[in-house]
Amino acid sequence: MVSKTGVFIIGALGDIANTLFVGCSAIRRGLVSGAGLVTDLPPFADLNLVALENLEFGGHDIAEGSVPESADRIYRESRTFSREILDAVQADLQRINGNVVIDSSLQWNVLSPSDRLPPLDALIERMRGYLRGFIDKFGFDRVVLVNLTSAEPNPPLSEYHLDLTAFERLLNEDRKDLISPGMAWVYAAFSEGCSYVNFTPNLGANVAALQQLAEVKGVSYCGNDGKTGETLVKTALAPMFACRNLRVMSWEGYNLLGNNDGRTLNDPDNSKAKIGNKEAVLERILGYPVQAGVSINFVPSLGDWKTAWDLIHFQGFMDVPMTMQFTWQGCDSILAAPLVLDLIRLIHFAGCQGESGPTPHLASFFKNPIGVAEQSLSAQFGLLLEYVERHRSKIAAQSGGKHLAGLRAAT
Repeated sequence: MVSKTGVFIIGALGDIANTLFVGCSAIRRGLVSGAGLVTDLPPFADLNLVALENLEFGGHDIAEGSVPESADRIYRESRTFSREILDAVQADLQRINGNVVIDSSLQWNVLSPSDRLPPLDALIERMRGYLRGFIDKFGFDRVVLVNLTSAEPNPPLSEYHLDLTAFERLLNEDRKDLISPGMAWVYAAFSEGCSYVNFTPNLGANVAALQQLAEVKGVSYCGNDGKTGETLVKTALAPMFACRNLRVMSWEGYNLLGNNDGRTLNDPDNSKAKIGNKEAVLERILGYPVQAGVSINFVPSLGDWKTAWDLIHFQGFMDVPMTMQFTWQGCDSILAAPLVLDLIRLIHFAGCQGESGPTPHLASFFKNPIGVAEQSLSAQFGLLLEYVERHRSKIAAQSGGKHLAGLRAAT
């Protein structure tokens, strides 16, 4: 029997998570193609990545509800998958739901100061307990924790975040003001030997103390802030202006979305990190400061669909000003879910190869990739292809060696 790989998702009742659940089950059952999955491209075929059939999902959320109810809500509000597909995967959704825990106390940054909560070290022990319960239930050798929660205010970083011992002192002193739920989940994941994927703009593993813990535990991680829409287009289009020596004078972007992320990002404290990530890519690609305004507006009627309108004002030959405009319209979860599956498969593969620490070859999936300054989509994707080719060559060499050994044994 092929062993399963565990995937524990924080934000398991959210739109991206449930689109992922439905989509993964639909692909397994042959109801839809693998369109949107980068790991379905030919270069990845020889890596023997974990099959979608061998992923076992579980997770945590702070909201009351269930996985089947969340999937049904997405069907009714967004119509991104059909009733026939939803009915066909109901048994799979029920199975996943049995692996999801609901615990509102683990999102202490949104609770009222009057709410009585256990101390921070007890809350993190609860997180670790949920992970251990999931691992023990199925006997997993490897588990990937994926953060798909909404944006949260990042606490101010201090010298306590630079050293693991100092960070653990914050835990013991119940400093909830300096440790966010996202950081706490990273600590819990690394402590339990789990790899980590941060699809959110939250700090996550981008904290020196937590990176030290990953090194001690020998686990890999990636993030931050999945690149799915407007910023994806920016990182593909901006290099065109650079290579034609067309100077960008301003690049204004207006984003409209209506799902729970839109509601959360309507709060300036929550949107600060995401807007910063979206604004930073242009200067890194073009090499000079650009007026690059970004706005995110919550439009409830749009549901999981989002629209981005961008105006680019640039200067050409003889300093003549010109403009380019584009409109990006897509479904947030349909764009994000396949990338999350790609990241799960690739971070799992890294662990199987004995790799640990940051994964710069996964930069093309993120707005603010950990440890990678390069922002051009093409150059970032090149890092991934180089990584794949190295492992394909390694696998081919190993296969060739086994083939030769077999021939010698036969003779």
